[in-house]
Amino acid sequence: MYGPVVRIGPNEIHVNDPDFYDVLYAGPTRRRHKDPWFLSSIAPGMSFAASNYDHHRARRSGLSPFFSKTAVRGWEPVIHENLQRLCQHFERANETSQLLELHTCFVNFAVDTVSQYVFGKDSGFDTLKEPILTEKWKKGVNGIFELLLLVRHFPWMYFLSRVLPVWFSRIFFPAFGHAAAIERDVEKHTLKAYNRHSASELSIIDHLIRNDKLPPAERTLARLTDEAKFLLVAGTDAPSQVMAITMYHVLSNPKIHNLLREELQIALPDASVDASWSDLERLPYLTAVISEGLRLSAVVTSRLPRIAPDEDLVCHGWRIPAGTSISMSNHFVLRDATIFADPLTFHPERWLSSSSTLSRYLVPFSKGSQGCLGPNMAWCWLYIGLATLLRRFRLELVNTDESNVTIVRDCFNGQTSAGKNRIQVRVC
Repeated sequence: MYGPVVRIGPNEIHVNDPDFYDVLYAGPTRRRHKDPWFLSSIAPGMSFAASNYDHHRARRSGLSPFFSKTAVRGWEPVIHENLQRLCQHFERANETSQLLELHTCFVNFAVDTVSQYVFGKDSGFDTLKEPILTEKWKKGVNGIFELLLLVRHFPWMYFLSRVLPVWFSRIFFPAFGHAAAIERDVEKHTLKAYNRHSASELSIIDHLIRNDKLPPAERTLARLTDEAKFLLVAGTDAPSQVMAITMYHVLSNPKIHNLLREELQIALPDASVDASWSDLERLPYLTAVISEGLRLSAVVTSRLPRIAPDEDLVCHGWRIPAGTSISMSNHFVLRDATIFADPLTFHPERWLSSSSTLSRYLVPFSKGSQGCLGPNMAWCWLYIGLATLLRRFRLELVNTDESNVTIVRDCFNGQTSAGKNRIQVRVC
């Protein structure tokens, strides 16, 4: 059967209609649950794993203050500090003629920034301080997403991996080994923060521990460890992918590259000066490039089911009973040819001429009360990261083409063909 409304399971339908998006992913005045089966592969302590609307709202309330635009602006000095460390790797690469892999660069930047936010400024992972950037976190996060859909259908695999030695699990599924390596790091850092009981540390974990509005069951070590894993994985993979893919499209198109550099040179005459997020937001072409990067990367490929418990929903004349699992896919909205002409082409100019019309359909972070927690953080990184690197360095793509950014696998977050997620650059 074909059409905008298709039944894909005993109690789930999929809708492909961009104008239905705001109905399904509604704001806080219209309750939406998540589908429990869809979350079966997610660690139960994660806020993302709370299927009930009220439960999710309670968990999210402890996190939301850290991701407001005001809070992220207050974190800009740390973002600039980590970006400066990343720039040092670019400078060394220039001196030694070493190639850099952009996914690895941006994953390490994201890991350090998010871990400092979660555990405290002096308690991050400090991967950027290493003389050579490793792929440990890149492989670990990719491993988690590669396993996600498999474990959803075969949940016993997750529990088996918990009791078997890592080396044994790695024989059959190498992704288990990569995922376990970063999970252990998060568990150690969470335990250290949990035992610290700091009244002065402004970290997310310390805030959650002391948050009396949360019941004791929501403040246990096990629950907070799951939450820390969620924040590190969700806050690392998607933003770093968008940064790397956007950089690829800029570097592979000389016209776009030159226009963007010209705008940045005028706005930032001294390349060594840190640019503020608020100043960079005023740059129209940079904003258009970032919007197009978010659209075309379309990182979240998974459908995102929601259940309206209190109301029937109507789509294309079909009345969908309350309690039905309904899903849509951000990926399809962001690449809908009826909205975005020539949708597979990186074309920032589309946002300069009709941004007000298109913005409604820019849904890389989903929408509604259960949408992504970190869009402000992602926008901040994209503005500051892209502006700084493109203003300070001349970069050339090396042994990299469209196949290195083409999504061919749905692992919740989209993935390239195995081994292809590499964007190599030379610093000139």
